[in-house]
Amino acid sequence: MESSEINVEKTVLKLERVAPEVYRSLQKLKRTGWVRKNVENPESVKEHTEALVRLAEELSSLLTEEETEGLVDMLEVHDWPEAVHGDEVILELEPVRRKSLHDIKFENEKRGLESICADLPNGEEIMNLWLRFERSDDPAAIFGRELDEYQAVEKALEYEEKQGIPLFQEFLTYSINFIHHPVLLERIEKLKLRWDSK
Repeated sequence: MESSEINVEKTVLKLERVAPEVYRSLQKLKRTGWVRKNVENPESVKEHTEALVRLAEELSSLLTEEETEGLVDMLEVHDWPEAVHGDEVILELEPVRRKSLHDIKFENEKRGLESICADLPNGEEIMNLWLRFERSDDPAAIFGRELDEYQAVEKALEYEEKQGIPLFQEFLTYSINFIHHPVLLERIEKLKLRWDSK
């Protein structure tokens, strides 16, 4: 039983064979939000990607075909620019200011990803997946971005339960602004019940 639990936690990323150095960098890079909150042994960007892929696979039966089309591939590459640019967090909620900060981040990350993709045989495909995720103009990309927000809320509760750092309410209050999919909202309700019962 123990070995199967280990296997569940070990997600094989398809593109790790294509760009192992990217994933080595992302494994070393700890997620900024958790570092700022003094979380002990915070997840890396690679671990975050693996968690998103697991969630997408777990939820796939609850999604439409359009919402799953290319979803895992987008999730695998959505944070690749951070291997060059680092993990920059935008917490601004005011729409005009948020858009301005996001535009700057987008250009920085695009340049970073271009430098990665220049040496890859499937670099154009990787860039297109990343741009699709960033533009979020199809059902799978929209769901992927919401899933990205949701995973942080789930992880916040896990860290709060294990380390006693009050994180869940803060992360929920921020992320709920960007989560609209009924499948994710239902999961959030379950997380709230778990939080309320502790």
